[in-house]
Amino acid sequence: MSSTSGASSSAGKISSNDSTNSTKAEKILKGISSRRDKLLQEYPNLASQVQEIKSKTANNIKDFVEKAVSSLKGKGCHVIFAKDAGEAQEQILKILAGNPSVALSKNSVFKEIGLRNFLTSNKVEVFDTDLGERVAGTKVDAHPWIASINTSIPNKEWVAQVKDEIKHQVAHMQYGITGAEAIVEQNGTIALLESEGNVRFTSNLPYNHIVVAGIDKIVPSLEDALAVCRAISVYGMGKDILKYISFISGPSRTADIEFRMVQGMHGPKEVFVILLDNGRLAATENQQWDLLKCLHCGGCLVDCPSYLSEGLEKGYYYTGKRASVLAAFLKESEPFEHGVCGDCSLCNKHCPMGIQV
Repeated sequence: MSSTSGASSSAGKISSNDSTNSTKAEKILKGISSRRDKLLQEYPNLASQVQEIKSKTANNIKDFVEKAVSSLKGKGCHVIFAKDAGEAQEQILKILAGNPSVALSKNSVFKEIGLRNFLTSNKVEVFDTDLGERVAGTKVDAHPWIASINTSIPNKEWVAQVKDEIKHQVAHMQYGITGAEAIVEQNGTIALLESEGNVRFTSNLPYNHIVVAGIDKIVPSLEDALAVCRAISVYGMGKDILKYISFISGPSRTADIEFRMVQGMHGPKEVFVILLDNGRLAATENQQWDLLKCLHCGGCLVDCPSYLSEGLEKGYYYTGKRASVLAAFLKESEPFEHGVCGDCSLCNKHCPMGIQV
């Protein structure tokens, strides 16, 4: 498999525009909706719990950033504060230090800062590790978690082969870039949530791990990080918890060789954490709490008519609540026209953060 930013040649032949694929997306969303409603009977206080967590962080974000930076550095991470998308891009390019390729997982923050196009324009080959993105073979980001939501997937043997090829390729790369679902202020632990295991490949197999996360991802405790991951899973995917949660606590360390501490034995030797502002501090000052509370779970898409009619083709960033809340963060984004998503209010009903549009 070629280590390019697109999908493999076999996936590139798959069309995402026929009625079969549209039916697939509708079926997936109905399944998520049904499972979510059942799970919420088990977790009736989940929404209020995560709202309290995110409100606490949003109201004291400068203090949380300061403490998180200290904790991350204490774990041996290199911490960089990026004031905007351009600064984040340049810092990543600087870390890569001329390296011609990088492994990239799927995360909404990369769309926010326009990372893939920036790296490609600077002659850095981007290797997508998300299976869905490789299957979809399109630049349209159709869903925050299920890139292939409206794309036919080949047989299981093909999927297994591609996953093995991704793992083999990433194991020979110097740099891997991931986002994060939470960063624990108390101890600097970074939480990665996923369904495939490929985010773990990206963070663990290369010698250097680069984490890019908005400062709104900082939470007080490990328990809070788990609550956030559960809320994302329940509301966005209709799952009790997604298959994999990885907790990163700085560069890999082991003392099993002659009882001497060795760094990078079973994971990356260096971990770089880029904490992204990009308007978040200003949002705090202006009390624009919605911009800081959104979990990027995709729950607002599950019952959204506009998403099925437009979002699958335009990308989930440009439809419904998602566009209304987050368009201000997008680099070179299309302007959002209020009122496009209609007045059904279903997204308001099923938002774990209580965001109203």
